[in-house]
Amino acid sequence: MSYQDDFELWKDQIENLPESQVKLPKQPVDEFVASSETLAVEAAEDRDALAGAGMDLTIIDDVPPLSGALRHCQALWMSEYRARQEVQKQWNEQSPLAYELRDRLLHDFSFAYRNDDDINKKVMRIREGGSHSDMVQDLVELATLGEKYPEQLTAINFNLTRLDQARTLSETMADLLAAANGSNDETNATKLQRDKAYTLLANKVSTIREYGRYVFWKDDDKRARYYKD
Repeated sequence: MSYQDDFELWKDQIENLPESQVKLPKQPVDEFVASSETLAVEAAEDRDALAGAGMDLTIIDDVPPLSGALRHCQALWMSEYRARQEVQKQWNEQSPLAYELRDRLLHDFSFAYRNDDDINKKVMRIREGGSHSDMVQDLVELATLGEKYPEQLTAINFNLTRLDQARTLSETMADLLAAANGSNDETNATKLQRDKAYTLLANKVSTIREYGRYVFWKDDDKRARYYKD
């Protein structure tokens, strides 16, 4: 079976796990999955002994497909995470230019409309706020205002093509900001799905290790298998 098939097999149980029960990985997921798969192989060799202590042997059989499901979920999350990191990089590279244009427009507009109280009040209102989203909105509002009252700008030899630049840049930065922000890591649906799959596998692995340590309490070599993380 493929990891996708494994995920489909466990999809309902993963999605239905209450968020209150979700655990976060304490080590890299790929390392945890590899150790879980190894544990399943070793526990399969000890099936009779573990069953003799009352352990439900289906737990051992569940580990390989659930490991595949977790690998699938991890791959989806890492793909999304890396994409968001790339978008964040683009935002960091382009936002200084956007802020610079916004500040330059505010400077030019304040001078151009200094003798028109109504328009100058609009410029002052646009100047309010300092967040990234404010900057994105400022650019499009400045473009709109300049297009509506171009005479005063032309009088100070303002390059009107900057208005088109501001509008275009606002749209670009809005898209980048939305993608960079997304939902935060703690509530991201893809990450939560990964964490739920991890939790299900971690619980089964914990049970196997618990029984193994109990059963092989006098066998140092075998007991060591069940102490590994």
